[in-house]
Amino acid sequence: MRESPAVTHHPELPYWLALRRAGLGSTNFALLLARFGTVDAAWNAPASSVAAAGIDPQYLRSITKAKSTFDPDRELLLLEQHQARALTWLDANYPANLREIPQSPPVIFVRGSAGPQFEQAVAVVGTRHVTPYGRQAAEHFCETLASAGVAIISGLARGVDAIAHRVALERGAPTVAVLAGGIDQVYPRENAGLAERILQQGCLVSEYPVGIPARRDYFPRRNRILSGLARATLLIEAGEGSGALHTANWAFEQGRDVFAVPGSIFSRQSQGTNQLIRENTAKLVATPDQLCQELNLLTTASQLPLTREPMAALQEHGGASGPVPEDPVLRALAPGPRHVDEVARAAGLPVAQVSSALQLFELTGRVRQTGPMTYALA
Repeated sequence: MRESPAVTHHPELPYWLALRRAGLGSTNFALLLARFGTVDAAWNAPASSVAAAGIDPQYLRSITKAKSTFDPDRELLLLEQHQARALTWLDANYPANLREIPQSPPVIFVRGSAGPQFEQAVAVVGTRHVTPYGRQAAEHFCETLASAGVAIISGLARGVDAIAHRVALERGAPTVAVLAGGIDQVYPRENAGLAERILQQGCLVSEYPVGIPARRDYFPRRNRILSGLARATLLIEAGEGSGALHTANWAFEQGRDVFAVPGSIFSRQSQGTNQLIRENTAKLVATPDQLCQELNLLTTASQLPLTREPMAALQEHGGASGPVPEDPVLRALAPGPRHVDEVARAAGLPVAQVSSALQLFELTGRVRQTGPMTYALA
């Protein structure tokens, strides 16, 4: 294999790129390193020796084909053209958190102004079909995390992911988007503008070489990187079978903390998060302060309240018993059942904010739903 004289890189990098382009993952890389010691020795070994290392015939054929078609100069030029860099297990800048997980990617591709390694990082994930409650909760938690200097990691998807990235950017915090295709393959395309903003303040990360399009089966595997880069994962609205739950499962298997914001028992988008809480797979966090305490993070005075912190009010007043607290939403319900719009007018608050507060109060029994979008004190 001929190396490009114009690019400074680790001398073994082209061989790592070649084997990755051939489709080899962590298991096969580990087998080759165990037998040959270095990737370039594995690349130059005869097929019989590679087969003896335990490489599946399918990948053995891919390696043989790559030896006749792979152009290292072109591969390195592609990285240069996309202002990207490749980090291997040998690289000192390979993220320490990611290196620790099972099935850590042997090569990751990175674009952006920052690296994918941060002292404090939390993965924030959730549904693509976010409700007003989920939107407000995502903004509320991410504002606090970003203000505490935490890097926010997510998957650049619609809904909670996009909100998490946007809030981090607005608060001046680093953010990392993990892609399910090549580093140049932003999906969905509607988030291309958001991806460009992320490049200025954080980075895009992928385990797939340049030009590889996103595929449905890549997303579940992508999620192990998302949780692997972070010290903890936070779920905000996730329906049954959602990708966010896959991320939580990866985090759990990786020995990382998993947290979930509770949602309405009537909301499909919250069925998954509530289930994780019920199974003790995820720890319930009802306020950003609780999350920061769990993570031993210093909070800031710039946190934005929800109605008078209705989540905190729920805990303070302990469920369905006791007098009505001095919360504007609960006061507005005192006369009897009211539609959300009426409650918002009486409380002088935005409908989305009131809807979020009511779902939280309903979860712990302070209010009950008496009809479509209509609530009363319990």
